[in-house]
Amino acid sequence: MKKQNYFLFAVSLGIFIFAIVVGVALFNDSASEKAATQKQEPKQEQTAKQPAKVVEIPQLNQERAEAATMVLISAPTLQPVDHAGRWNPKTKGESCLVCHEQAEAMGARVIPIDHFVDQERSKGIFGPRYVCVTCHGLDTGETKAAFND
Repeated sequence: MKKQNYFLFAVSLGIFIFAIVVGVALFNDSASEKAATQKQEPKQEQTAKQPAKVVEIPQLNQERAEAATMVLISAPTLQPVDHAGRWNPKTKGESCLVCHEQAEAMGARVIPIDHFVDQERSKGIFGPRYVCVTCHGLDTGETKAAFND
């Protein structure tokens, strides 16, 4: 019985070592292929690269004294002051959609198409965008710099 146990142990150990050797060899081959393709790609990118465009942003070219209160480029719109208390954390976006789904009839702003799944209104609002107050804060009319006392 002992010889049989030793034999099974030896065979199992041999299979285990073989699997490790084969796994390491396959891993090294795939790693070397990735390294080879990464070395080739920069050469192709260098020939295809065009000079970067220079973008002029007026707020960044002016004196920086009012930098803390400057308008952010493409910043999300703020909620009007009369919207205070309308956000319901339990219903999340539903508290906003009461008016904004029927924007024309209610006189509200239309929800931009980029807020919807695959930019199709019929598919509903994309998950993170359903929590409107994450981006759309309340406009308090404050002109004081945000981080100053």
